Amino acid sequence: MDADYRHWLAVTFTGCKSLANGRVTTLGHDRPMANRVRSIDEAAVSGRRLQVELGAELREARLTRGLRQIDVARAAKTHVSDVSRIERGLTKRLAVVELARHGAALGLRLHARFYPAGGGLRDAAQIDLLRRFRARIGARWSWQLEAPIPIAGDLRAFDALLRNGTTSVAVEAITRLRDAQAQLREATRKQRDGRATRLVILLKASHHNRAALGQGADLLATAFPLTTRATLQALEAGNDPGDNGIVVM
Repeated sequence: MDADYRHWLAVTFTGCKSLANGRVTTLGHDRPMANRVRSIDEAAVSGRRLQVELGAELREARLTRGLRQIDVARAAKTHVSDVSRIERGLTKRLAVVELARHGAALGLRLHARFYPAGGGLRDAAQIDLLRRFRARIGARWSWQLEAPIPIAGDLRAFDALLRNGTTSVAVEAITRLRDAQAQLREATRKQRDGRATRLVILLKASHHNRAALGQGADLLATAFPLTTRATLQALEAGNDPGDNGIVVM
């Protein structure tokens, strides 16, 4: 598949080939605005091509079943002209619900997800967190922003990955804890899959976040035993922190 499909949206019909894979790029604020605009334009082109390919798959599924377009239209409760336009990729505004119904009429199930592909808009507070953290620990660590998980087809990425010798420290910047246990559990899964030696949760200092941490302190202490001070002291010295930690800044 063309690399154009490797951004934003992965769509497959059960029983059909996967339409998209992807990989993570650099942080959006590290690239010029022109690149961001170009990425949006490229996404529009990718979406258009994806629409054409999906239409071709639907047409092939219909022909394989020996059905006419009118048969599909009746089952999907739509018009023959709509079926024709979808199959030829000519529908300018194609609703996901409409596409799913078309596929269901042919015994196919639509599955769609968005994946992080880097370069999108970021919370200004999150950018500030990363910058202040980087300034705090100094130049003893090499930095990689939006570091991809080293698994083929996995589009997840760490906000930053620090390296010093054989030690790698994954950094996840969070400005607001919505569900502390769920967010931190997902971060530890990324650490496992990304094979990072340590994981640092970089959390914005706020009353809400401190209260959220306090509510789950007993559980979080097991997965993130290091305090802000202990984590920062180790990283500032260029040392392996020895465990995972939460840094509140």
